[in-house]
Amino acid sequence: MTEDEKQKLSLTGTAYRYVFDGIMNGRYRAGQSISPDSLASNLNMSKTPIREALLQLETEGLVVRNGRFYNIIYLDENEVIELYEVRAILEAEASAMAAARMTDDIRKDLKETLRIIKKMSSAENPDPIMLADLNGKLHSMIAAASGNRYIVEYTSNIRLKLKVVRTTLFSSFDRREVELKEHEKVIEAVLSGDQATARRSMWEHEMEVLEYLKASVLNKIY
Repeated sequence: MTEDEKQKLSLTGTAYRYVFDGIMNGRYRAGQSISPDSLASNLNMSKTPIREALLQLETEGLVVRNGRFYNIIYLDENEVIELYEVRAILEAEASAMAAARMTDDIRKDLKETLRIIKKMSSAENPDPIMLADLNGKLHSMIAAASGNRYIVEYTSNIRLKLKVVRTTLFSSFDRREVELKEHEKVIEAVLSGDQATARRSMWEHEMEVLEYLKASVLNKIY
């Protein structure tokens, strides 16, 4: 990768983080229009990395293009709950199927990803976006191990829609600690090959997340 390509990638990441943080902290509201020109002016950069950042956000379902502008997507509280309910069903089954179809390569990758998550979670101020992405990677690996392409597709789409909500979870130290323990339990069950325990562990994890969202997150977001 050339120095120009590295700089361009860095600028795109800066623009992405600026908009994503703005969605998380309420600077950008649901339905609000974002102008690439205004972003370029605010961030003092060209419109090329701005457009690439907005394209990534559009791919993740967080913004939608409207002519020359982009509008912030809105999920209401009920939609978030319903998405988590569907996610719990799909990922519980994915865990059971993965337990029955585990390979040595996937086993190794799951252990390594969990090790990285554990290391990052123990840091003093871990980046919540990076943690959310890493934990999402862990879930996507389990979905892939299920061997079912539709589970992979549907769970991936749901995780993208919930990215802002999922990232908020890792802003709380208490939830980061609990999340890690729940993921360790899920991975242990999946690697053991015990389908019933894998299914139950993932279901319990998703229900714990949903209850935490209802009690401590959704009331702040909405």
